[in-house]
Amino acid sequence: MKRIIKLCVLALVIMTGVKASALESTTITYNKLHGIAYNITVDGKFMSNTVTQFQLGDRYAYCIEPGVEINEKYYDIYTDWSAVDMSDELKSKLEKIGYYGYEFPGHQTSRYYIAAQELIWKAVRPDMEVVWTTGENKTGEAIDITEEKNEIMRLVNNHDLVPSFSYKTYKGVTGSKLVLEDENHILQNFEVSKSNYHDIKIDGNKLEITLNGEKVPDEKITLTKKKEYYDNQPLLVYCKGNSQKLASLRITMDDISSDFTLENYEEIDVPNTGVGMSSMFIFSFIIFAAGILIRVKSS
Repeated sequence: MKRIIKLCVLALVIMTGVKASALESTTITYNKLHGIAYNITVDGKFMSNTVTQFQLGDRYAYCIEPGVEINEKYYDIYTDWSAVDMSDELKSKLEKIGYYGYEFPGHQTSRYYIAAQELIWKAVRPDMEVVWTTGENKTGEAIDITEEKNEIMRLVNNHDLVPSFSYKTYKGVTGSKLVLEDENHILQNFEVSKSNYHDIKIDGNKLEITLNGEKVPDEKITLTKKKEYYDNQPLLVYCKGNSQKLASLRITMDDISSDFTLENYEEIDVPNTGVGMSSMFIFSFIIFAAGILIRVKSS
């Protein structure tokens, strides 16, 4: 019953857009990732320890304050960023990194967890230093997570991307077929608005358009990104006193859309006289020369 009430309150907050105060409290759980140590330097202060994967209730979380110690066991839960002083741009970036981090399908490895954690730290404090090793205090072997970081950031950078053929006008003869190929390779994530005049179909990474057989007004077609999450969990932020703030990150997704314009025109038939361009030039030259001769004789 308590969980049902919690979900109902969360749903009400999300639907109404009301800023929530702390919803309730939860206990932090530490899941050590043995054989992985963080080594960070923030404001000249060096810190190192075995990596801990944080869990609050049934949610995984990331630290969002590099260099700040955890000195609390119980945390207050917020359903928005109201308890955190960050720019909207930074909050949006952290949401995406967390969303495409450890919990994203296919990313459930310790390397993806620390990759997302490093990207979050560096987004908050670009000047900090981060090194991962198999032993504390930079002992053992270095752990390279470049591949995992690159994959997370690829997904992050593509999140707001729209098809490459957006914001352009495409013209064609009435009844002809146009094929628009998305060079960004994300067309499958978008829905296309219904056309009042033309037949439009998505075929893989291409948009196939059959223009109306008659001249019709220019039309703007809208592409809207599908809102598809891999789960229905909300964003949660955990705060308590001066202890490290943590967050279970999900994307507060705004509508992402673009458009393009279609224009069809009727083909103009040019009569075929059977006279080539070279013949017409010779004919014109003869007429011109004849005119000169007539004027010379007249004078």
